[in-house]
This record gives sequence, structure tokens and C-alpha cells, in this order.
Amino acid sequence: MSGPPDDSPSLLGAVAKVVAVYGSIAAANAGRRIAAQLAGYLLVGTLFVVSLSFLTVAAYRALSLVLGDIYASLIVGCIFLFAGLIAALIVQSRRR
Repeated sequence: MSGPPDDSPSLLGAVAKVVAVYGSIAAANAGRRIAAQLAGYLLVGTLFVVSLSFLTVAAYRALSLVLGDIYASLIVGCIFLFAGLIAALIVQSRRR
């Protein structure tokens, strides 16, 4: 009346293998998407840092021509300190 007892385990084994294959394919696709996104953000971040460096040097040179080296260093340093404090405030406010 009932089927052979060895059909159940093989069916469950086949289902488990299919689920494992689909899971590994999904994980590989997610890994590729994350890697591509990370590479894009790294490129954008690098370009941002390079442009910020050029702008900082240009601002420093312009200020040093007008005000002198000491005041130019103080002004540029204070601007970066202020930007860092604002960034820290934003990061802390996102945690709450």
C-alpha cells in the first residue's frame, strides 16, 4: 500500500541539493554586486580625496599670498577641524 521507504530520503536529498545550488548562486550574485558597488564607491572616494587635495592646496596658496603662510595654515587647518567635527556629529546622530 505504501511506496518504497527509500524514495523519501532521495527526494529530500535532491531538494536539499537544489536549495543549496540556488543558495550558492544567489550568494555569488550578491557577492559580485557588492564587489562592484564597493569598487564604485572606492573610485568615487579616491576622486573626492584627490579633488579635495587640489582645492586645499589652491586655497592655501591663495590665502598665503594674501595673508601670509601662518594665517593661511591656521585658516585651512580650522576649516578641516570644523568639517571633521561636523562629520563626527553627523555620524553620532545617525547611531541614535
